[in-house]
Amino acid sequence: MAEGKTSSRVIILGAGVTGLSAGVRFLENGCDVCIIEKAGYVGGLARTVVRGDYRADLGPHHLYSKNETTLNEMLGLFEKDEIVPISLQAKILFYDRFLDYPLTARSVLSQMGLKHALLGSLSYIAMGLRNLFALKFKEDNFQAWVKNHFGDYLFNIFFKPYTEQFWGVSCEEMSMDCVPQVTKASFMRTLQRVFLKKYASESLSVEEIDVGNEKSVNFYPVDGFGAIAEKLKDSFLSKGGTLRLNCDISELTINEDNTYILHYSNETESFKDKAGYIVSSIPPSSLFRILKPAPPASVVLSADSLKYLSTVILYIVIHDRDVLDCAFLYMMGRPYNRISNTNRFHPSLCPEGENMLACEITCSFNDEIWKSRDEELYKKCIDHLESDKLINRDEVKQFFTVRVKNAYPFYRVGYREDLNTIFEYFKHIPNFALAGRVGAFKYMAVDECMEGAADLAKQLKTKGTI
Repeated sequence: MAEGKTSSRVIILGAGVTGLSAGVRFLENGCDVCIIEKAGYVGGLARTVVRGDYRADLGPHHLYSKNETTLNEMLGLFEKDEIVPISLQAKILFYDRFLDYPLTARSVLSQMGLKHALLGSLSYIAMGLRNLFALKFKEDNFQAWVKNHFGDYLFNIFFKPYTEQFWGVSCEEMSMDCVPQVTKASFMRTLQRVFLKKYASESLSVEEIDVGNEKSVNFYPVDGFGAIAEKLKDSFLSKGGTLRLNCDISELTINEDNTYILHYSNETESFKDKAGYIVSSIPPSSLFRILKPAPPASVVLSADSLKYLSTVILYIVIHDRDVLDCAFLYMMGRPYNRISNTNRFHPSLCPEGENMLACEITCSFNDEIWKSRDEELYKKCIDHLESDKLINRDEVKQFFTVRVKNAYPFYRVGYREDLNTIFEYFKHIPNFALAGRVGAFKYMAVDECMEGAADLAKQLKTKGTI
């Protein structure tokens, strides 16, 4: 911050990793920062729920980044004995075979069996010829993209059943943005990605991105993944930031002088706060309900059109044994999409002599699955767990669920137009940023959230805003 410049007042909506990271960055640049959070805890999607003696993450996350600076920053939040390196391996149960995951040509040729290897290879060759003669499908949805890059056979036996089970809609309804931009390349590039293992990590759809490379170095906090949010909170508070939990925002007013007034309250007190800069990591639809003057109806409609996939995680406690022989197991044709082997992350998440399996069930907020009682969800799952010979019900000590409302941005066809409408509107709103996985409607891992916060602060400092 330039010498003699008055410190800016910044209000951040949401105390997830993005909000906390941004708060730390703004404080380091001389700003006066307040973070407002609706829940009674920090972390958002990156938290660990404590249930008695059990520590349950909201999904099987880990600390990893290709950016060495970001990785060192994350690790630097912890003391040496508070974090450990872990080796992650993922598999998918394909009919009765366990395949390496994510799927590669090596999986197809050596693990799927002769029939699938032969038909998959022939289909892949046919796909290549089709593309070569400019007969490829128009890539305006996920189905067309997969068929153009992997062939019809692999689409029908693998991508279609898994993706439709995960998202609950047909592949034709899903945007091709389910696949990262780096994978949208030429036919020859696709050949390299599929048949050379070193390119495999580029071919992940959004539900697969958080699977670490087992040969890379991944880290995990001994108190659960939510410890990273707690460490960021401690850093934020130690630098002089203000954190208000359990708060409901009633109004966010844009003043004529391009400042903001925020009205919010907790159970005992009401607040009126003025800021020169706002960072929002809450859903755009929630933001527009409190923004004054109200945005145009077309912009509000676009925000309401953006949906999030919810998830219910069923934790099943058994005695301590390595059930899966891997960290994650992806499943098709089951009530759950993925099972995590908790003790593969750290044994301190359970009492000594016990292990937990985390069964992830995707759904829509307030649908039948979301409203189901724990006993009903357990009944849906245990029959499959027994028939797959993973566990038997006699060894189950207890079970409980953790529910996540806005777990994944729902990339349906047409979402990009709605998102562009929202960002175009905010181009004309000064000193206002949408950020994070929920706020910016962008699938992001923790390292990307922290990098995004750092980039935001850097941009504002360059512009002289802070």
